[in-house]
Amino acid sequence: MKWILVTGVLLSSSVLADARSFETPEVRCLNDHTLPFISSKIPAKKVVDDAYVQCTPELDEWMSLQQSLPDEMKQSMRTQLYEFYIGMVEKRRSYEARKSIEAAH
Repeated sequence: MKWILVTGVLLSSSVLADARSFETPEVRCLNDHTLPFISSKIPAKKVVDDAYVQCTPELDEWMSLQQSLPDEMKQSMRTQLYEFYIGMVEKRRSYEARKSIEAAH
């Protein structure tokens, strides 16, 4: 019983130590090039557009893996990912602004 507990703790700590290991290369790259700019005044669309330029190799690789999918599905996935990142930056900024206002009161 003790070994099960120890094994569980060790496995849990190794997962927590490298939480980013579950990110795909394109998501890791996009996160690296968008998250640091959340607190900036740069428009969210520009942040994401710049990230897409920086992550071109990773995004090209991801798109090459989708070649067998129908064109409509590929376009939809690309659009949704792009819109997700713009929305994520905007939502996070909104949250941070609300949090600052609440802290001031």
